[in-house]
Amino acid sequence: AKSQDQTIYDETSGSGSLLLKAADESEHGVTIYGQEMDNATAALAKMNMILHNNPTAIIWQDNTLSKPYFKNSDGKLKTFDFCVSNPPFSTKAWSNGFDPANDEYNRFVFGIPPKKNGDYAFLQHLISSMKSTGKGAIILPHGVLFRGNAEAEIRKNIIQKGYIKGIIGLPTNLFYGTGIPACIIVLDKENSQNRTGIFMIDA
Repeated sequence: AKSQDQTIYDETSGSGSLLLKAADESEHGVTIYGQEMDNATAALAKMNMILHNNPTAIIWQDNTLSKPYFKNSDGKLKTFDFCVSNPPFSTKAWSNGFDPANDEYNRFVFGIPPKKNGDYAFLQHLISSMKSTGKGAIILPHGVLFRGNAEAEIRKNIIQKGYIKGIIGLPTNLFYGTGIPACIIVLDKENSQNRTGIFMIDA
């Protein structure tokens, strides 16, 4: 593979550290894309990319859910080889600025997340941003594994598609600013139709 023809994307890229860590794992280098809602944090991410020798990285400042920036010429969401994300946990105002039931990017095919909890909105945006052979990982609160109602329905639909390759349960107090336990959901679209189980790690 020629250098950097693979792509990596973070829908909530923060200051870019997760993107940089993941990009470091690639053998031939990757082209980096990120979107971050907060102005100062997005500026920091752009600086971070230059400091870490990724001057071609594109970091865009805006709300990913209501105004996703990375699109193809046909107006559909751009898709990537690798997607990573550590979105804000259980965000209440996730649907501000757009109507999820009539989403122009058709991201919520597995179901509409609850009004006051955006965890499955970020998960579905990430899945929509993966190529048909794409791989991904997202850090979410542990509750996404067992909460009921709309989220149970979405969870069931995603599992039936075979997109979830593994789940890593994480302990409390691991993340800055929150004590709640989290999990990493490992996604893989490649061969998803033949996937019969989910590899689960209690870490």
